[in-house]
Amino acid sequence: MLVGAFLIRYLLQPYIEPYAPFHFFIVACLFISYLYGYKLALIATVISSLLGSYFFVKPYFTLGPASVSDVIQFFNFSFVTFVSILLIEHLQRTAYARDMTLKIMDSRHKITLYRENDRIYFSKKNSEAWAILEEILTDFDDIILLQFAQAPVKLEPLFLALANSPTRLETETQWQSLLHPEDVGVLMSRLAAPVRAIGETANFTLRFVNQTTSAPCAVQMESYSFMGQPLKILRIVRD
Repeated sequence: MLVGAFLIRYLLQPYIEPYAPFHFFIVACLFISYLYGYKLALIATVISSLLGSYFFVKPYFTLGPASVSDVIQFFNFSFVTFVSILLIEHLQRTAYARDMTLKIMDSRHKITLYRENDRIYFSKKNSEAWAILEEILTDFDDIILLQFAQAPVKLEPLFLALANSPTRLETETQWQSLLHPEDVGVLMSRLAAPVRAIGETANFTLRFVNQTTSAPCAVQMESYSFMGQPLKILRIVRD
């Protein structure tokens, strides 16, 4: 860029001699300051002052002796260029600081949005969890059994009462022997079925081997997703 300014001024030398020996160099130095920073611009200013004084200030092709007007032109070029470079550097630093501030504000805004989304998500999850717990605790006496995730089936006292089996069961699967063989498969398939909708229900009947009446018991299977795991609740349907 500095070479371009020198070539243009050198080609125009026959037409504008001896005027404006440094004007093209001022433009070149300002462009250098804008594109590459003030350090290279200051170096370009020193080089420009030497080139302008040597080639375009009388006597040509020498650096001396200098007249008063030459000294004034030199200091005018140096002062204007130096002040302009400092001003450009200040403006660039201000623009950079503004851009960084905007980026930081944008980043903080995104973080705030992410945190708010997480808060809403966990609040919704907690609300769903409390709703399920409320559903379990409401009419808790109607619950026959529960199963959470892959844990064994948790029997409630009502199951043993319906099966006329007051004694404690010794194994985790012994409870299946208290049901009619045909109903065991139905119940196990319901327990193994994936949860398709929160709070979905399925009604069917169960027969207990030792029950006092011959009529099957009407039951309802409720399916939930609790803490990311399936939760099945089997209730008796009372008339």
